[in-house]
Amino acid sequence: MKRILIIGNYQPSVGGISGQIEVLYQCLQKEGIDCAIFSTKGSLLKRLLLFFKLLRTARPYDVLHVHGCSEWGFLPVVYGVIVGKIWHKRIIVTYHGGGADEYFAKRFKFVKRWLKRADAVIVLNGYLEKVFKHYNIPCVVIPNIVELNEVPQRVTHEGIRFISVRHLRPFYNIPCILQAYRQVREQYENCSLTILGQGPEREELEQLVNEQHISDVTFVGQVPNTEMMRYLSESDIMLSAPHIDNMPVSVLEAMNAGVLVISSRVGGVPYIIEEDKTGLFFTDDKVEDLAAKMIWAIEHPKERENMVQKAQKEVQKYTWKNVKSLLYKVYNF
Repeated sequence: MKRILIIGNYQPSVGGISGQIEVLYQCLQKEGIDCAIFSTKGSLLKRLLLFFKLLRTARPYDVLHVHGCSEWGFLPVVYGVIVGKIWHKRIIVTYHGGGADEYFAKRFKFVKRWLKRADAVIVLNGYLEKVFKHYNIPCVVIPNIVELNEVPQRVTHEGIRFISVRHLRPFYNIPCILQAYRQVREQYENCSLTILGQGPEREELEQLVNEQHISDVTFVGQVPNTEMMRYLSESDIMLSAPHIDNMPVSVLEAMNAGVLVISSRVGGVPYIIEEDKTGLFFTDDKVEDLAAKMIWAIEHPKERENMVQKAQKEVQKYTWKNVKSLLYKVYNF
C-alpha cells in the first residue's frame, strides 16, 4: 500500500482547510493507509526553514497530497511541487478558497507555473471548476469530506436559536449578521444568537453588540470540532454571510445536524445548497434581505422543516464512503 504525506498550513482543531486535512488523515488511517500530516504554518523564518524539513520528511512517501489556497496559502503548493519533483513522487494538489478567480487574475503566471507541475489538481465543486477552466488549468472535482457523526437528540426549547459558525474576520461579514438579527429582534423577542469562532474582530463585534443594545447574543469563542455538533443540535438556523466562500464544511455540518442554513449567495455555496429546497440565500451584504429571510424562516416552521429534511439527505454525498473512490483514483491506488 502506498504511503501518503498530507501537506498544508495545518493547525489542529480550527476548521477550514486544517479541518479537512484532519478529516482526510483520520479517514485514511481507518483504511489502514500509512499517512502523516506535515504543517507549513508558522512565522516567515519558520516557513523558510520548514522547506528543508519537508525535504527530509517526504522521502519515504509515495504520494504528496498538498492542500493550498491563495496568497500565503499557496506556499504549501510551491514546497510540495519542488520536493515532489526532487524525490520523484506523485503530487496531488487540492485547491481551496473562494477567492481563486481574483488571485489567479493577479498571479496567473506564477500559479499556473506550479499547478501544471502537479500530477493532478483537485477542486471542491463546480464553482472552482469553472474558474480553473477559464484559466485553462486542468482539474478534477472531488468535494470536501463531511463526517456524519451521530447527531445528538435535538434540544427542545422555546423561540428560535440562531447560530454563526465562522471565524471573526472581515470577509466573513459577522456585522451583517448582527445588524440583521437586531432587526429581527424588533419583531420577535423570543430568539437568540450564538456566535462561535475567534478572530481579530471579536472586540469590535462585542462593542457593536453593546453599543446597539442587541439582546441575547453570546460569543463562545473557538470550539473544538468534537463539540460542534452539540452546539448545532441546540440551534434552529445557521446564518452565514461571507463575501467570498468556496465549500464551507460548517454549512454541510449544519445541514447534517438538521439546522436550516441561510447564506449569502457567493462562490461555491450555491453548489451545496439548492435555493428554497435545502436552504435559503440572501444577497451579499444586504442586511434587510437577510433579516427578511430570517423572519420568513421563523414564520414558516413547516416549510423550514421540509428544507431541513431534504438537506440531511443531500449531505450524504459528501461522506468518505462516496468520496474515497474518487481520491483513490487520483492517488493511483
